[in-house]
Amino acid sequence: MMPDKDRSGVIQLLERAPFAAMLGLKIESATDGSATVRMPFDLRILNDGGPKAPIHGGAISALADVAACAAVWSLAATTRSATISLTVNYTGFAVNSDLIARARVKRTGKRIASVSVEVTDASDALIADALVTYKIA
Repeated sequence: MMPDKDRSGVIQLLERAPFAAMLGLKIESATDGSATVRMPFDLRILNDGGPKAPIHGGAISALADVAACAAVWSLAATTRSATISLTVNYTGFAVNSDLIARARVKRTGKRIASVSVEVTDASDALIADALVTYKIA
């Protein structure tokens, strides 16, 4: 196990994973069970309809999952993790904006972690909230 302050290498691995890199995800912070992850605006993550189309829900869901994962891995006790479930509630449309996911571990047990995530746009409007459950070890 690594101490909390020495988790930066693990967190960087999450950001460099091929899928996260494809989406351009940037982990801005991850410490003490909380994480902030940014997804820069890109035309490749839009629904059909041109540059003013809303950002695809799958991209938003992936952002929430990576933010939750970073929050779980910011805990010193985490040595393995896997997503068990992901529930996303879409509350607004994101158009032509970076998205920011803020995740916080709500509870951990011996094998399970529950993480809440809020996804906002650049104007801080709520776009989605999520509950992510992770298997941890």
